[in-house]
Amino acid sequence: MESVDFHQIRVNSRKWWDRSSLGRPDGGGIILTPTDIVYCHENRNMPFPDVGWMDTILRHRPELIFESLVNEALRSPGNKVMWHDHFDFMHLEHANESNALRWNSNNHPDKNNPDGEVRWFHSRSKFEPLELLDWANTVLESKRIPEVLIVDDDLDVVSYRVREFDPTGSAQPPDHSHPKLIPISSESKFVPEMDNTMFPGYMNGYVVDNFQLGVEDNSNSRVFNDLITRGLFVRSGFKYGVRWRAYSKPDFSEHAPWLICQPDSTPENWISACQGSRLSSGVGKIMLIPVVDDHVRYLGLLRPPPDSRWNLKRR
Repeated sequence: MESVDFHQIRVNSRKWWDRSSLGRPDGGGIILTPTDIVYCHENRNMPFPDVGWMDTILRHRPELIFESLVNEALRSPGNKVMWHDHFDFMHLEHANESNALRWNSNNHPDKNNPDGEVRWFHSRSKFEPLELLDWANTVLESKRIPEVLIVDDDLDVVSYRVREFDPTGSAQPPDHSHPKLIPISSESKFVPEMDNTMFPGYMNGYVVDNFQLGVEDNSNSRVFNDLITRGLFVRSGFKYGVRWRAYSKPDFSEHAPWLICQPDSTPENWISACQGSRLSSGVGKIMLIPVVDDHVRYLGLLRPPPDSRWNLKRR
């Protein structure tokens, strides 16, 4: 083991690369960068380059602790991982903002393209759906899986997949052109004659709000109107902690597959985003986070299949 610079070392053996794709090849040896070094120290009994190495590297790379936890979560099931330090040296194509590339356990960088591209965030990191949606689409265009791993303050790691959804249905837009609309509380109107059996009734009438009437003119109404235009039958999502739930058919013959939050209630951090995703998956639905730009798009945050959950618990 010899130092290359203050944060890299060279190991005069390629067996770790051949077996586990640790580091990157360099002649008959490999170059290990900080995340590789921490992993080899924890899992290959390799000493740190010197006694003060960790203190020094953390001053230059404070994210290394979290990055190393994510690396361990990815590698524990046998995946092979290359971190961003190696991208340029290895001439690896990747989407902007990707932190790492992942290969399944039966694949290898020498022979196969990556199976997934990885980003990681702390649970309190800001949640930015537009940027995340664009990144996910770029990764999917490369026929790779966009994977996000979240680290919390207990040093546990949980994984998600992200992608754009295009929800559609066969419902006709509801007609609320009834001449008698009586204003009631919370910007709602009461339609006193029950001429639409799709809505819950009370005293031979039913309640609609300003979104349903097309009164609002903001990003929230743009999302509601987009859902209607897509042929979805939209109802309240209050019982699930979101603004709307949406059915593909208006006859309630199927459960509502979608839960949609309104733009001004978009999760602010990954704690809120993961909370919504877990609640939705627990009731067999997918939470869609609307991204309102030139047009309305929908980001889905999904729990991976059981055999693809790159999780880590330190307790």
